Amino acid sequence: MRKVNLLLICTLLIGLMFHTSVSSQSVPVFTGNAATDFINTPGYIYFNDFVFDVGLPAAAPAGTVTGWDMQTAFFFYEPTTDKLYVGIDFAGIFGDADGDGDASTTSSWLSSLQGTDHSNLGNTEGFILAFDNGNDGNFDVYIGVSRMDDISDFGIYVYTSDEDESPEFFPVSPTGVYDLYTEKHNALKPDLEFVVENISNYVENVCGVDFTIFAGSYEDGPIGEDHMEGRLEICNLPIELVEFLTSANNSGVQLEWTTAIEKDNAYFEIEHATDVNSEFKSIERVAGSGTTYTSTSYSFLHTNPVKGNNYYRIKQVDTDGTESYSWVVTEYFDDLGNERDIEVFPNPNSGEFALKLPLVAKDTDALIQIIDSRGAIVWKTETNLTEGQLSTPISAKELSKGIHHVSLTLMYNQNTYNKSFVIR
Repeated sequence: MRKVNLLLICTLLIGLMFHTSVSSQSVPVFTGNAATDFINTPGYIYFNDFVFDVGLPAAAPAGTVTGWDMQTAFFFYEPTTDKLYVGIDFAGIFGDADGDGDASTTSSWLSSLQGTDHSNLGNTEGFILAFDNGNDGNFDVYIGVSRMDDISDFGIYVYTSDEDESPEFFPVSPTGVYDLYTEKHNALKPDLEFVVENISNYVENVCGVDFTIFAGSYEDGPIGEDHMEGRLEICNLPIELVEFLTSANNSGVQLEWTTAIEKDNAYFEIEHATDVNSEFKSIERVAGSGTTYTSTSYSFLHTNPVKGNNYYRIKQVDTDGTESYSWVVTEYFDDLGNERDIEVFPNPNSGEFALKLPLVAKDTDALIQIIDSRGAIVWKTETNLTEGQLSTPISAKELSKGIHHVSLTLMYNQNTYNKSFVIR
C-alpha cells in the first residue's frame, strides 16, 4: 500500500483540538453528510487532506470532481460504549469515480477512455481505513472493502502478519461488529460513515495510533486514487476551543481565542509562519487557566507580522506535557494597515453580509471563497470589482452555523485577504 509522507501534509492536519458549535450532541448522528454530522459533537477530531488532489484526464468535463477525492476524515470515540465513529467527507459522491452524480453509472467520456465506474463499490473499487498497532510501520487492522469485493463485504479484517496487506484483497475472514450508515451513496448522502463497536478489541491505543486511508480503483481509466495518513490521538484532549479569530490593524495582528472548558491546561504557545509550507515558530506563551468549566477568553497582539499573509495556530500544552493544536488561521498585513483590511458587516450574520474591500487600485476580477472551520471551501464566487469600490454584497444563506473564514483574491495583483466571521 502506498504511504504518504506525513511531513507533506502536516500543515493541513487540523484535528488535535476540537470545538463545538452553537448546539451540540453527545455522539454523531449520521445523515450521510460527515461534516454536518460531526461538527455538532464536542470531542470529535478531524484531519484535512489536500483539496482536489486526485488526477483527472483532460477528457473530463470542466468542474468534474471524482468521488475518490477525500477532503476530511472525522473521528469520535465514545469510551463508555467503546465505539469509534468514523466519517469521510468526500469532495464528490463516494464511489462516483467519474463525478457524474451517479455512483452506479459510467459516463460517456470515461467509457471512451476504456474506464468503468462500477456500482456498489464493486470489481476493483475499494476503500480502506487501516490502523498500525504498535506504530511499527505495518498496518494490522483494515476496515473497509477490498478491490476484489463490493460494499456488501465491508468489514473489519485483522492480521497477525508483519507484512502490510495490499488493498487488492483481504485474505482473512471479517470479524467484529460495525454499523455502515448506507450502502447507497448519492447527492443527498455523499459521504461514507460507519461505527466500529468494541474498537479496543482491534486497535490497541486510540490515544496514539497511526492510520492510513485509501479510496480508488484501477478500472476507472486515468482517474487517480486518494490517500491520507495521520496519527489518531482521540482521547485526553485537555480543552474545548470554540473560537479563534484574527484581525489586522495599524499595530499588527490581533489574535483572540475562547475556550469552553479547560482541564489541567498549563499554557498556550502562539505559533506563526510566513508560508503554509514553512515551519511554524513560537512567538509567545500565554498562561492557561488550569481546570475551569466556564468560558475563558484570551488575546495576543503580534506587533511584527510580515507584509502579506501571516499564518497562525495555537499549541496548547497540558500540565503533563500533552500537546494539541488549533486549526490554522490566515491574516493579511501590510504597511497600509486598515486600508488593506477586509471586514464583514454585520458579524455575526445569517449568511448575508457586506464585505468591505481593501484598496482596489484598478478594475479587476476577484475570487471570493468561504471556508468553514475544518478548512473546506463551502461557498465561492467570481465577481468583477471596479476601481475604488468599497464593498460588495455576499449572499450565502446555505452556510451552517459556526465559525467561517472569507477569502478574497484580487486577480490583478494576486493579493489574498482573509477575515473570520460567525454564522448564527
